[in-house]
Amino acid sequence: MANIGHSREALAAQRYVEATRNVDLAFRAVRGDQEDIPESAEYAAAQSRLDRALDELARAQELFDTAVSVRGTRHF
Repeated sequence: MANIGHSREALAAQRYVEATRNVDLAFRAVRGDQEDIPESAEYAAAQSRLDRALDELARAQELFDTAVSVRGTRHF
């Protein structure tokens, strides 16, 4: 049973790390377009990508927090 909890934690941690990387990449894309006109299609797409990445990061963090919390409340 402990392995299942560990696996859930590991999967949640992996999702969080991937979400963090996606936020970093999306943020860099937005910053890279600073010289462009802010209303450009590329900038809008980069901003949208960043918004989605931030939303996924929030969901991943919530999943990780839940996985760690559930694991901490179990008694072995």
